[in-house]
Amino acid sequence: MSDSEHRFNGQRFGGRRVVAVSVVVVLLYAAVPFVTNAAITEIAFTGLVFVMLGVSWNLLAGYAGQISLGHAAFFGVGAFASAWVTTPTRVGLPASLEMPILVSLLVGALVAALIALVVGPIMFRLRGHYFAIGTLALAAIIQLVMLDQRQFTGGSTGYFVQSDVLKEVMFLVALLATVLTVAVTYRIVRSPLGLGMKAIHSDESAASSLGVNPLKYKMYAFVISSFFAGLTGALYAQYTLYVNAESTLGVVWTIDTLLIVILGGMGTMAGPIFGAMLFLGLDNFLTPVVGALATTVEGLLIILFIIFLPNGLYGIVRERLLEKSSESPPVGSEQPTVGGSDER
Repeated sequence: MSDSEHRFNGQRFGGRRVVAVSVVVVLLYAAVPFVTNAAITEIAFTGLVFVMLGVSWNLLAGYAGQISLGHAAFFGVGAFASAWVTTPTRVGLPASLEMPILVSLLVGALVAALIALVVGPIMFRLRGHYFAIGTLALAAIIQLVMLDQRQFTGGSTGYFVQSDVLKEVMFLVALLATVLTVAVTYRIVRSPLGLGMKAIHSDESAASSLGVNPLKYKMYAFVISSFFAGLTGALYAQYTLYVNAESTLGVVWTIDTLLIVILGGMGTMAGPIFGAMLFLGLDNFLTPVVGALATTVEGLLIILFIIFLPNGLYGIVRERLLEKSSESPPVGSEQPTVGGSDER
């Protein structure tokens, strides 16, 4: 067997193995609310939120190269939009606007995507760090507006959502939404749309000279990323049954998302998943041990990762496990003779 054929078979086997492991993990995760207590279930749900936020932000920043610091705005808007159509009478809206839970999740995602569609052409007039600052300012403006409009958001008191859906059911819905988010993003990344995003990330001027419209692909990435962020916020609102303009729209959600992607590996599909697991473990382990110093320790770890592990946790796994397993020749395979052709 030639080296190229062996590598192809190794990659195919590795892909099947990843799918098999993923299915097992999802099934085990689905059992969490039924075999554990409420505290562990809440931590597991937070992990799903982190994965969705990380995957959606990574599409915009890791693949399209547009660093946004306003991701929390779309998360919060999705949460409030879903809450409004689930419990409309709390904000003085007619009861006829009340929608089923699943429809409210879609409403939250669509409202977030619509905002991105409207403000995107304006925001993308800014480039580089100016775009990042602009998105941060956008998030701050949305948060201030929400805090000021107490009749719609409850102000600092917050907004309580009324729902009869069991927590276990919402957990399973969130798990399904997470799987769909990862799957859809994976398909986008491997499609011509994803290639366009990667092109403007690598060199926007060169991509433009080859006929790639930078604004078009930036907008696709921005709107899709915001859609999934809004969906995540809607799930969060329906699971916790409470949203607060000060916390739900807080920049801490953006910071946590950024850290998750950096820890896991930016520009990779598995990176946000690995990063979410690592960050969730650190956050729940360090806080009881070191208390207020947990944030400081996490910050130091981020610095160390950026300096020594720029490819994140997934980079280590890929180099140490996946690539070695696919490149090592099987026992009894034919070895190339001296002077023979190398098909690599």
